[in-house]
Amino acid sequence: MVSLTTRAASLSPVSKANSLSNSEVSIGSLTFGSQDIRGSEIHRRGLLPSRQTLVEYNGYRFLITDSPSDVELPSYRETLSNFSVKHVVRVCEPSYDAGELIASDFKVHDWYFEDGGMPNAAIVNSWLKLVDFTFDSKREGYNAKETIAVHCKAGLGRAPVLVALALIELGMEPINAIGLIRIKRRGAINGQQLQELVRYQKRDSDAKGQSKSKGRFAGRPMRRPMLFGRRRSSVKDNLDELAAL
Repeated sequence: MVSLTTRAASLSPVSKANSLSNSEVSIGSLTFGSQDIRGSEIHRRGLLPSRQTLVEYNGYRFLITDSPSDVELPSYRETLSNFSVKHVVRVCEPSYDAGELIASDFKVHDWYFEDGGMPNAAIVNSWLKLVDFTFDSKREGYNAKETIAVHCKAGLGRAPVLVALALIELGMEPINAIGLIRIKRRGAINGQQLQELVRYQKRDSDAKGQSKSKGRFAGRPMRRPMLFGRRRSSVKDNLDELAAL
């Protein structure tokens, strides 16, 4: 199992979810503060629904949510504004009128792909171009607090997959990217998606520093991935260890 180092007083199961204010957990080189721990614990115990999850890494900010209904759009717009969101990526069937968000100056990108599956190369390229653009500190109008919102139906499969792809492009090992997302949003990314992410091939850069696509997922041999800094022998080992997150 994944080795966890925790600093917190011994707590009863009843009080644990509400008594983690001074806790800190380290997994390899990744450290999670009390807010991350408490959010994961609350979601695990089903005490509150996890409607949105902020994933941050090296200045890149992603907000994973489920799909709102038309009735929920006013509160959804408020949430987006609170996280400085300008771009909303929808990868599931529409459950609300995107025109309502567009009228409020949000840009909505409809990049549907199959539930439980993986995006095709065109969607991956569009997603990574949006990530590159949003977090380009040299562009006009750049805001260090800006966040990309991405949602599927429940916020557990397709949306987390896109965030994992971005994290891998930023240099994280695939299993570390999945682990980070699962710490923050329990139940995210199914087994098949995990295996495809492990196979994912990062972009190349040409001499001008411009990113260009390779085959993405196609035809790449499975390599033995690193799980929080430790080499694992198979995808099954990764699934077993990540199941605890």
